[in-house]
Amino acid sequence: MDKILSIIIPTYNMEKYLRKCLESLIVSEENMKCLEVLVVNDGSKDSSSLIAHEYETKYPQTFRVIDKENGNYGSCVNRGLKEAKGKYIKLLDSDDSFVNETFDEFVHFLMTEDADLFINDYCIVDANGKIMETYSFRMPVGRNFSVNEMPKSVGHWLWHHGMTYRTQILRDMNYSQTEGISYTDDEWIFKPMFNVRSVRYFPKTLYLYLIGREGQTFDPRVVKKSMHNMLIVKRSMIDFYTKAKDLSNDNYLYAKLFCRVVELYGTHIVHFSNDFNPDMIDFDNYIKKELPRLWNDLDTVKGRLKCRFINYWRKSGYKRCYTQFFEYILRLIVNKIKGRRPGYHMADILKRR
Repeated sequence: MDKILSIIIPTYNMEKYLRKCLESLIVSEENMKCLEVLVVNDGSKDSSSLIAHEYETKYPQTFRVIDKENGNYGSCVNRGLKEAKGKYIKLLDSDDSFVNETFDEFVHFLMTEDADLFINDYCIVDANGKIMETYSFRMPVGRNFSVNEMPKSVGHWLWHHGMTYRTQILRDMNYSQTEGISYTDDEWIFKPMFNVRSVRYFPKTLYLYLIGREGQTFDPRVVKKSMHNMLIVKRSMIDFYTKAKDLSNDNYLYAKLFCRVVELYGTHIVHFSNDFNPDMIDFDNYIKKELPRLWNDLDTVKGRLKCRFINYWRKSGYKRCYTQFFEYILRLIVNKIKGRRPGYHMADILKRR
């Protein structure tokens, strides 16, 4: 490999954002020689490909455009991984960008250090570039450490925005993402972690994650229509976990799996499901059969409102009880403020349906 880092940029109809994304990757000449940027154009119908080819022409030693038929996010990752020449590999969504000066430092950092996984800080920004939230990970600095040394909270907030893998890890496990559907970035942040043995922390904000774009996969209107895709991805993660022979990184792996599944329940059952949702019920029964530990923890973990709600949802016969649940929580808060005991239980509220 003659490159230190390969950046895979899946791109579909992102002409409005792509130029800013690519411009953030223009670093010092020395580092540009060690960098590979693979813009995987997923059958875009706008000028995304033309914009990408401009950079390929101007920086041929760094940028390369791969034009392909539409196959969704996972197919772009798979194609990029197949052709990547870098020692390390990172994903960058085409509506996002890097902090340019920090990225220059990061490339140099990769040249001087060696690990299976590099973790960096990231920010969530709006369309005007205003920082909405910053995610800084409290991890050891100046040395390698194991996955199990990472704080438990990292499992909730560590996304591909903060991750750079050793490329060989993914190739050794024949890693591939599910194609034809969205939300497969969950596989990227989970499956390769089974084989990570050394982690290094780059304690600076590198990635700028844009939220609020219409049509974004986490746009509520898009999420509502994509429940089936999310269920497929979560099943893929659970299948991978149950069949794994090495769970030495289980502190992270189980916490991450638990976190992502809880979010799935919270998103679809609470906000979007109908009173009786057969897909979600089938998924719940699937977990009970394939991973009873997870099923029980989803039902009993104390101190988590979403887990309490899963418990109530199951006991209600899989009915949607969003309003009743939050009526219950509100009354608990009011009574706590007034110093009173509730005198009733969620079960009483469900009976009134």
